[in-house]
Amino acid sequence: MRVYKQYIKNKNYVMTSVVPKGQLDLVVLDAKEATVWIEEVKQDVASEEVGQGEEAEYEKTVSKYDRSEPAFGELPKFKMPAIWTGNLENGMRVFGIENNETPLVQFDITIPGGQLLDPKNKAGVASMLSNLMLEGTANKTPAELEEAIGLLGATINMYSTNEDFHITGTCLEKNFEETIALVKEIILEPRWDEAEYKRLMQGLETGLKDRESNPNAIASLAYNQLLYGKNHPSAIPGSGTLESFKNISLDDLKAYYSNLVPENANFHIAGAMSKSETLGVLETLNTWKGQAPQIPTFQLPSENNKNTIYFIDVPDSKQSVLNIGKLALSATNDDAQSLDFANEILGGGSSGRLFQTLRIEKGYTYGAYSGTGTSLEVAPFTVRSSVRANATLKSLEIIQDMVANYAENFTEADVELTKNKLLKANTRAYESLGAKLAILRNISKYGYSNDYIEKNQAALIAMTLEDYKNIINKYLQEPEMIYVIVGDKATQWSEIKKLGKPVVELDIFGNPK
Repeated sequence: MRVYKQYIKNKNYVMTSVVPKGQLDLVVLDAKEATVWIEEVKQDVASEEVGQGEEAEYEKTVSKYDRSEPAFGELPKFKMPAIWTGNLENGMRVFGIENNETPLVQFDITIPGGQLLDPKNKAGVASMLSNLMLEGTANKTPAELEEAIGLLGATINMYSTNEDFHITGTCLEKNFEETIALVKEIILEPRWDEAEYKRLMQGLETGLKDRESNPNAIASLAYNQLLYGKNHPSAIPGSGTLESFKNISLDDLKAYYSNLVPENANFHIAGAMSKSETLGVLETLNTWKGQAPQIPTFQLPSENNKNTIYFIDVPDSKQSVLNIGKLALSATNDDAQSLDFANEILGGGSSGRLFQTLRIEKGYTYGAYSGTGTSLEVAPFTVRSSVRANATLKSLEIIQDMVANYAENFTEADVELTKNKLLKANTRAYESLGAKLAILRNISKYGYSNDYIEKNQAALIAMTLEDYKNIINKYLQEPEMIYVIVGDKATQWSEIKKLGKPVVELDIFGNPK
């Protein structure tokens, strides 16, 4: 009340008045109509730059404390937490990190397969199954299951990715046994509620229709299809498409359910549970049995679409979505970590050259980043950004030049900066239980050693300027990249042709027009 009386009561203020269209009688007395400036997107509008402005000058407050920045000390080095492993009788492996800072537990069951096991022409089955299985059990309605989880102060979730099916959860350490009992019930006693299935499918259909008007989703779909070919699971969104949606039935979900078996699955846990305590609780899961299915493999296209611009028209779009890149490597490739290190200066965050140039210096975008995906399949290296429509060509020219000359422009100073940034970032990167789970998932899925982060750290420290240049030249060849652009054709079609690459127009589904 003191603050209110001193700073707010009877002071000047600004009030906004938002009312339904046409109901002006509801407007606050004496309010003035606000106008919203909308940028013109047309051929003759200049691609003006918006810089960050000059640094403000101000007088520092006098302090009796020494607030000067101390000199750098020795670079911190990350030490891996102790990792324990075990096995259940049903074939599931267990990986754990004990952490007793708080009485909490976070866990994840990873079952290989995911979207790879979706039936042909029925992409989205695994994703829909992960949603339906949380809608009650044979003995509990959806509301009763939600209440049972809530009374434990726990969370239980399921989701599917390109390569895996996940069952995750968090709970208090004292409620771990009861939470796992609910997980067991969800896995072994599905409800197969027809009404919930129809409701979820209706929601999915709405979401898939909405995706057709989302420029980022349109760009991502076309980009992945061009890289992997239309028949590869990595080219299709995990939730499916409107075409595959029509082919999915409840029986398809029941058939996919047989793939959810413990053989080859991995249980990951981080938190206030010892190895013996965890394995003791998990014995209840030994009644969950089954033989793992054969995971299919898919061929990558023999021909790529390199050095070509693919344009998708979204009329009157005020921004252009850019996806630029090429297939690079798998997470099991020995070069994977080195490529991540090499990308840091280019687009590893807000301090990367892409962000600093396109956002801070030019004002063309809210953000621009680059990086390589992580998967057993070969993943793409991608530069992503959404730029002002009338800055599309300028942005493309900057990105093209920055990538093409990245190796040549990489300096000894960049080597030192990369080492400093990543080593210091690692000191806090693995504090959370979720981050610790990610360590365990990497070890179980990709076969990394229990001290892989320390080994990567040593490799980072040892990398030379020549090493960086070699890895950049090996994987980031700009002429081998494809450019996917979603934007306003009326104003940008003739502009992007000035980049000097072949231009192909696609529809919103990635098909040539």
